[in-house]
Amino acid sequence: MLGWKLFIRALTLITDNLLAAMKVSLVPYALAVTTGLSVAFLYPEWVGVQLDPENPPPPGFVFGTFGSLLVGIFASLWVSVGWHRYALLGELGDGWIPPLNGTLVMGYLGRTVLTFLVALLAAAAVVTMLVVLLVPLFGESIQTIPLVAGVFAACLVFYRIGVILPAGAAGKPMRMNDALIATKGQAQTIIVLAFVTVGVTLLLRLPLLLEDTNVLISTMYQFVTGWIGLMLGVGTLTALYGHLVEGRPLD
Repeated sequence: MLGWKLFIRALTLITDNLLAAMKVSLVPYALAVTTGLSVAFLYPEWVGVQLDPENPPPPGFVFGTFGSLLVGIFASLWVSVGWHRYALLGELGDGWIPPLNGTLVMGYLGRTVLTFLVALLAAAAVVTMLVVLLVPLFGESIQTIPLVAGVFAACLVFYRIGVILPAGAAGKPMRMNDALIATKGQAQTIIVLAFVTVGVTLLLRLPLLLEDTNVLISTMYQFVTGWIGLMLGVGTLTALYGHLVEGRPLD
C-alpha cells in the first residue's frame, strides 16, 4: 500500500539520518523548549489549568504563553524548511546551527496558512452539506458523521495541495493547481498516509492523559513527542512530494 510505504519512507528518513535530523532541528527546537519550560517553571500552578473568566491567570503567564507559541511556530518553520532541503537537496550546515533563510521561512509560513485555510474551508463545506442533508432526516444522533467526513476532507485537501510546502522550501515553487494535478488519483494513498501519521502521533501522546503526572515530566514528554510529530509530519510531505512530483523511488 503506497500510503504505508510513504509513511515508512518518512520514518526511515529520520532513523537513517538521525545525526542530520538532530543538526537540522536541535537548536531551533531547543529554543522552543527553553521558552516553554521557562513559562512552566515560572507559573507551574497554571500549566494545564482550564481557564476561568472569574479567575484569570496573571498577565505574565498570558504573555509568556503567547510568546512561547510564537517561538514554537518560528522553530517549527525553521526545522521544516531545513528538513525539506536536507531530504530533497542534501543541504546541511557545517555546525549545529542549521541555515536560516528568512525568505524561504516566510514563504513557508504563507503557504502553510494558505494550505490550512483551504483545508478548513473544504472541511466546513463537507460538514455543512452533510448536516443540511442528514440531520433533518435522521436527527442529531448522526452528527458525528459530518464531523468525521469533514476531517477526512481536510486531510485529503491538505495533503493534496500540501506538496507546495516542500516544493517552495526546495526553491521550486508550485501552484495549487499543479499540486492537484500531481496528486490526482491518490485519494486513498493520501488518506492512509495522513491517518497513519496522525494516529502514531496521538498514540505517542496518550501518556499525557494520565492523571497525577508531574508537570515538568509531562512538559518534557510533550516536547519530545512534539519533535517526533513535527519530523514525521514534515517527512510525510517530503516523501509525498519526492515520489509523486519528482518521481523518486521509495526503496
